[in-house]
Amino acid sequence: MHELFHRIQPQLGLNAQTVPNAHLDTLEGRYWLQLEWRALAQALRSSGDGRAGAMRDALAFREARRALFPDAIENERRSEINEGLAQYTGTVVTAASSAQAIASTLDQLSAAEKQESFVDAGSYTSGVAYGVLLDVVSPDWRRGLQVTSDLGQVLTLAARIQRTEEASSAAARYRGVELRAVETDRDRKLTSRIAELRQRFVDGPVLILPGNGGGSFDIRGAIAIPGNGTVYFSTYRMAGDWGNMEASTGVLVSADRATRTLPGPFRTEGRTLIGDGWTLTLASGWVVRSGPRPSDSRVVRDDR
Repeated sequence: MHELFHRIQPQLGLNAQTVPNAHLDTLEGRYWLQLEWRALAQALRSSGDGRAGAMRDALAFREARRALFPDAIENERRSEINEGLAQYTGTVVTAASSAQAIASTLDQLSAAEKQESFVDAGSYTSGVAYGVLLDVVSPDWRRGLQVTSDLGQVLTLAARIQRTEEASSAAARYRGVELRAVETDRDRKLTSRIAELRQRFVDGPVLILPGNGGGSFDIRGAIAIPGNGTVYFSTYRMAGDWGNMEASTGVLVSADRATRTLPGPFRTEGRTLIGDGWTLTLASGWVVRSGPRPSDSRVVRDDR
């Protein structure tokens, strides 16, 4: 149902173009996002004043994160409209009752914190949580929804929420001290991992190919390399007018999705290029040329 919603999303005027939310792989981005999720879960489990207080906390945590990453606010918003609404639709359409939709959302919120990365997956979880909570407090909320809507603002208006407490004070109610310790340790380990990935996908020899085409890949475990894009692992299959590619140990997708990068070196067998953990078969009319650096290569259309 999630994917079926994507099919009609353009007709509904709710199709928003996005890029990965790289800031959600940072210590502060992850910390405040998880606190927001925990407060949304508390709101879904509660009623009356308890629900109102938890909603205030969720929105305070949301504002705290966005104050640290103001340039990411618009993309966060778009991501929730694009993927969050699809996840919300898949959840409520397949639920037999509102209670079942809430239970499913709580399961998703709990499972989300165990994911290795929130770069792409964060909007799925936030979108379904805000959507199902809005169903509880304002069942007609979808009627006025637009591609420019912000789900946090929609909830603020629908529930008439007025924030009165600082986010740092509210964090204690959601095991904030413990969470920050865990995220600080993760951040130390991630710094080392990013250095390894930068050497493999940025500093070392690489093959650069166009970012267009379609295919399938798993967003779980993706890691952002600040300033360069996001590395997706697991099985990554893609095809375009340039040919087809399959990778199993990582593909770097630029922040604007204009290019994909594979680690070099590679060998050539006919029209097939074979590297460490990947193969690429070139379509007719496409060739490999020198890249931006002497050690790099690039897939381009043969203009001879």
